[in-house]
Amino acid sequence: MNSISAVAPAAAPRGHRVRTKPGGDPAIVALLEEAREQLGSRSASLLTSNEPATVLEPYASIGLGQTIRAASRIPFGQGFAGRIALSRQPLSVDVTRESVINPLLRTAGIRSVLGVPVMAHGRLVGVLHVGFAVAREFNGADVAVLVGVAGRVAAALATAEAARSHDPALELQRGLLPTTPRRIGELATAARYVPAEGDLGGDWYDVFALPDGGVGLVMGDVVGHGLPAAVVMGRLRSALRAYAIERTDPAVVLERLDRAIRHFENSVFATVVYGVVTPTFDAVTLSSAGHWPPLLALPDQETSTIELAHDPLLGVSEFERRSFRLPLPSGSSLCLYTDGLVERRATDDGKPHSVDAQIDVVRHLLSAHDDPEEACSRLIASTVGDKFVEDDIALLVVRRR
Repeated sequence: MNSISAVAPAAAPRGHRVRTKPGGDPAIVALLEEAREQLGSRSASLLTSNEPATVLEPYASIGLGQTIRAASRIPFGQGFAGRIALSRQPLSVDVTRESVINPLLRTAGIRSVLGVPVMAHGRLVGVLHVGFAVAREFNGADVAVLVGVAGRVAAALATAEAARSHDPALELQRGLLPTTPRRIGELATAARYVPAEGDLGGDWYDVFALPDGGVGLVMGDVVGHGLPAAVVMGRLRSALRAYAIERTDPAVVLERLDRAIRHFENSVFATVVYGVVTPTFDAVTLSSAGHWPPLLALPDQETSTIELAHDPLLGVSEFERRSFRLPLPSGSSLCLYTDGLVERRATDDGKPHSVDAQIDVVRHLLSAHDDPEEACSRLIASTVGDKFVEDDIALLVVRRR
């Protein structure tokens, strides 16, 4: 790995993270094209910083041949882009599984990358990088070109932010989603979140360590849309975490969450599946409150649907919920998702959409041999790509190493 600091990043007008549709803001895309042309690279990509400045969000990309929705969220300090965000210095690396988190770069045949921070008045607002199909070294002139483009990218981000008055609500929703740890215990994890076009929702995922050394896994969906659903989602996520620390049985945790919803929330309903992977990591215990069944991919076997007995969704009535313990063999992967991944109002030719058929598509795409980042990227790229999204999509893949 090479650290490059020949040119200091230039300051630019104030700007911050803004949401873009899958194709990217036209002004930003034009700047990515310019960077690619000037440096002769195959790809150019922009990631932007979230509000707490802890995670880089995929914003726009060209030359990778896949939707930006399939790209990874990168924690500061991790991987190639995360190291740039933390150090605020240019960096180049040869692309390997260890050096670069985003699987899209590897699958596109990118071998070397050069990146620089995007700065606005001393604040990091993103990371801009270019990728090459051959291994190569970079010099100060290369860095100077990319830094120059990064300054103009910062200005374009500021302009885009001013034009998007609904961004604060979207920032609230995305801020409620946790940064998924790449590894926790013996588990490797990855997640994706795709918001619906023009609306907020109540989908969420969560991964957290438990006091006994186990791991909690959550996938949930508050019924409804808009800011109220997103706010309720945040309250439910916090309440579930609190109950999970006190009780190890997922059924008991969901019973307590259900009781809280019926007592404190007015006409709120939610589907949730909550799983606990035991400290030995050889089994998972699941309880479902009306949620879509998880998928289990075993090494050298066909991926199957976990047929849980679905208890009622939360908020309906008092119910004695059930938990089910399943083996989690070494090398197996567990996939949790919300309905946006498998429900469509119609197919591309206008015919009624089959949910069962879409679940089969997801099932066939999920392989125990993929690491979770690769699995998430394939699932998003192959099921929704850049198509109009009517409902939020939350996706979580967990693999026992």
